[in-house]
Amino acid sequence: MRTVPILVAATAATVLLAGCGSTSAGTPQAEGADSTSSDTATTASFDVDTLDTGEYRTEPRDFEADGINAADFGPAVEGQRMAEFVVLPHDIDPRLTDGASMNNGVGVGGIAKSGLTNDAARQALEPFDVITTFTDFHGSPDDAYNLGVSVWRFADADQAAQAATALHTAELTPPAADDIFASGPGTEVSLPTLPDTLASTYRWETTETDTMSTFTARGPHVIYTYVSTTTGGTDWVSDTTTRTIERQIPMIDAFPFTPTDQIESLPVDVDKVLGRAVGFLENEYASNSDTAVYGPLGWLHFDSDPEETAALFEETGTDRIARANSTVYRTDGPESALTLRDAFVAQTLDAYPDITEEAAPQNVPGTVCYGGDISQGRLTKCLIAYGPYLAEVAGFRAVGNTDPDDDTLRTLSQRVATQYVKFVRAEEMGLGEN
Repeated sequence: MRTVPILVAATAATVLLAGCGSTSAGTPQAEGADSTSSDTATTASFDVDTLDTGEYRTEPRDFEADGINAADFGPAVEGQRMAEFVVLPHDIDPRLTDGASMNNGVGVGGIAKSGLTNDAARQALEPFDVITTFTDFHGSPDDAYNLGVSVWRFADADQAAQAATALHTAELTPPAADDIFASGPGTEVSLPTLPDTLASTYRWETTETDTMSTFTARGPHVIYTYVSTTTGGTDWVSDTTTRTIERQIPMIDAFPFTPTDQIESLPVDVDKVLGRAVGFLENEYASNSDTAVYGPLGWLHFDSDPEETAALFEETGTDRIARANSTVYRTDGPESALTLRDAFVAQTLDAYPDITEEAAPQNVPGTVCYGGDISQGRLTKCLIAYGPYLAEVAGFRAVGNTDPDDDTLRTLSQRVATQYVKFVRAEEMGLGEN
C-alpha cells in the first residue's frame, strides 16, 4: 500500500518559528552598531521589577542543579538530539526550501507511528515499540519536487529490521477502500548501490506524480524516505532517493543514541540555554518540537533560509538553539549576537517588505520590533541581544481569529519582558559558562 505525506498548508505559526529573524538589539550594544535599540532606557538604569511579565516564570531554571531529568519527556529529547543527524532536504536539492508537513519535527507516541505514512503503514508499526521519530519534509516552491526523510528509533536492531520489512510489505499491498491517503499497490524496485534498502515506486495518474518510498534498517533505527515529482522525471526520483539514503546512513550511524533504559535520564537543558527561554503557560499549546534544545544543524530543519542561516551560524559560532515560547541562540560573543541579529533583521524585511519598525514593548532595553499585516494575519517579531545570546519573540493573530489562546500577539509584551528579565537574572546567577 502506498504511503503519501500528510500535507497541510504552511501556517503563519510556521513562519514565526523559522530562521527568518526579527529585530532587536543587544544588551549591551556593541560600539558602532546600528542604533536599532530602544533608547528610552539603558540596561544599567532599567528596573526589571517594573515590567509586566504576567504569569510567566521570570526565574531561570537550572534543570541540572534542581535534579530535573527528561523522565517521561525523554523520547522527545532523544528525537531532538537525533535531529542533528538527519539529512536536510535542501542539502540534497537546493530547490527544496518549502516545509509543509504537519509531522515535521519530533514525534512520540501515536505521532511517532505516523511520520509521513498512511493508516496501513501505521498499522504495520503497531506491533513494534517506536520510541521517537524525527521528520523533515520539504518541497520546491512550485511543489514540483518533494523529499521527505524520517528516522524512527526502535527499542533494538531486531525490531527495526522487522519494522522495515513490515512497512515495505504495506507499500506493496492493495489499499483499503476507505484509506483516502493511499493508492497502489506499489511496484518493488531495487537500488543498485543500496542492497539493504527496501524500495518501491508508484505513479499517481490523476496528478501525473512519480514517487518512490524506501525503508532502510540501521541498528535500532529505520530510515524512511519519500520522494515525488510532477515533472515526469523518474530519474530525479531515483537519484534523489539514492543520494539521500547514501548521505543519511553514515549520519545516523554516527549518532550517539541513548540506550533505551537510559532515555528517561537524559538531561533536559544541554548547555543551560533552555532555562533562559520564556517558557509556556498551562493554556499555551506546545508540541514536542516547541520545548526543545537543538544544535545548529538540527535547528536548520525548521529554518526558512537554511543555506544563509547555516553560514550565519558558522560566522557567529552559534552552537546551541533553545525554544520554549521564544527562541534563544547562543553565539560565541556579544558582537556575534549583534551580527546574527542584524542578519535576521534583513531576512525579516526581505520576507515581509511591508512590515515596519514598532516601539519596543514596555520600553524593554535593547529591543527592536517589526510588525504589520501579512497575508495570513498580523505579525510582530522582536529580537533581544544580551551578551552572547540572541532571543526572538514573535506574536501572530490570524485573520478572523476570535480565540484568545490562538492569539500570541496578546501576550507578546509580557513575553518580551519575561525574556529580558530571564537574561538579566541568568547572568546574575551565573547560569552556564557564558
